[in-house]
Amino acid sequence: MLLTPTFRRMPCRSGLDWVTANPLPYVTSPYTCFRRSAARNRTLPTDAVIRLLDDQDSGVRTTMATHAPHLVDPTTAERIDRGFPPDKKTAWRPADLLTLPPQTLRRLGSDPDPRMRCLAPRDPDLPVETAEQLATDPDSTVRRAVAGHPRLPVHVRRALLADPDEHVAGAAAAAALPFADMDRLLTLAGV
Repeated sequence: MLLTPTFRRMPCRSGLDWVTANPLPYVTSPYTCFRRSAARNRTLPTDAVIRLLDDQDSGVRTTMATHAPHLVDPTTAERIDRGFPPDKKTAWRPADLLTLPPQTLRRLGSDPDPRMRCLAPRDPDLPVETAEQLATDPDSTVRRAVAGHPRLPVHVRRALLADPDEHVAGAAAAAALPFADMDRLLTLAGV
């Protein structure tokens, strides 16, 4: 019977400090935990950073990107975020730290993956047409992401106030609305 080494099964949430302190021997380790710990080192040479940014494990890629964001180009940033498995415990994602240029964000507005479409409203100069399109997206998380965008026309924001998803309506209500709309909402709420 072949036994799996302990390190292959071992969780590595916080890292192994002794690997992080001397990371180079572990950059190519067959053990994910060692590679993740190596990726925590902020002084790795560029070739090691590039290797870890291209690792097969999403956790290694994400760890490396968060410890060397200045070395992550937009294409790599998009690839890392796209491959990041969402965590139900937190809304954090690599794109919260990595820079995606406006042209990438605009392109993501029509991406087949709703998680990626949610990034488009991060462009402060998002074209109005794209914002309107995202406001009618079939996925509520996309509508919620765009509900507070400053370039979203008031009539579209008003429509989002009546969205069947309470999170979308709440995001629209939290955005700046004309006084008459705010007054109407407060009256409806009995305030």
